[in-house]
Amino acid sequence: MDARSDTWSPHGFSAYRALYPATPQLEGRVRSDATGEFIVAWDQDDGLCPPADISCIFVRGLFGEWIPGHFTGPLRALERASVQAIIARSRASGTIAANAALIQRDIEQRIPAANRLAFLCHSKGGLDALALLARSAALRERTAAVVLCQTPRGGCAVLESVLLGRYAESIGGARRRVQEALARAAIAACGARPACAELTSGHIEPTVSRIDAAALPLPVVSVASWSGTPTAWLDSQHGRLQTIRPGCAHDGLFFVEQLLWPAAEQVLLPQLDHSQPTVGGAGFDHTRFWRALVTLALRRARGHIPPGADRPARGSAPAPRPS
Repeated sequence: MDARSDTWSPHGFSAYRALYPATPQLEGRVRSDATGEFIVAWDQDDGLCPPADISCIFVRGLFGEWIPGHFTGPLRALERASVQAIIARSRASGTIAANAALIQRDIEQRIPAANRLAFLCHSKGGLDALALLARSAALRERTAAVVLCQTPRGGCAVLESVLLGRYAESIGGARRRVQEALARAAIAACGARPACAELTSGHIEPTVSRIDAAALPLPVVSVASWSGTPTAWLDSQHGRLQTIRPGCAHDGLFFVEQLLWPAAEQVLLPQLDHSQPTVGGAGFDHTRFWRALVTLALRRARGHIPPGADRPARGSAPAPRPS
């Protein structure tokens, strides 16, 4: 078992109110709160008892392909616990549709056809996976649970500034303008502009609307967080977000209200920067984090009856719920 971290704690989400007093009202936006159950799984960290027919599919976020060690620790931890797991092939330059197709081919090639699936997604990877499930009835029926971590429903203000020239009045001095010009050139040079543009307002909303309209009949657990401390140069845009919307809580890349999925069971966590779930750092044990989320996903998987599966006859006693 990995060494426990005494630094990061999952308690204290509501502390954002003092640090970010201008944050829009969040209460009432969460239909089902699974934070307490996550905290129990985090605190106990008792190991996993995976069903033999479950395969876990990690789905990387926008630039995950280019970040060293991205998801490597959590993958190895699941493998040590005898959970079959892979990191799905996706591209930093890939649009949601292109990555959905790539992930589907990867699953067909590397996962036994009889296995049920648990998707473990970070950031844009959640949109890639949900778009795949919305279009593929076969994979949808095999899916036992979906975990979204910091997956946005609204546009990324930083990308809107860099790519679309929005929020120019708050950009500040020449140094920031040069930084954004360099970022814009780098995004174009590596072919990632179409993928990045999909995370801006006007593009992301239709994608989310299509996913919502699909009303996927699946257990979904979604993590939203706020961060007060930058931890990674790529995904920690605290300064720029604070100039765009001063005093509003964010995870270093997205404002926190954009990370709430009304149809999901929500896990609300404090002091968790956008890249930390995939690479750890700053006292955060990301392998333990994903073990706790997989614990929740496996509980949901055990209780989930796929569409078309046999159900108890009307009037018969329901099967006991797993403890």
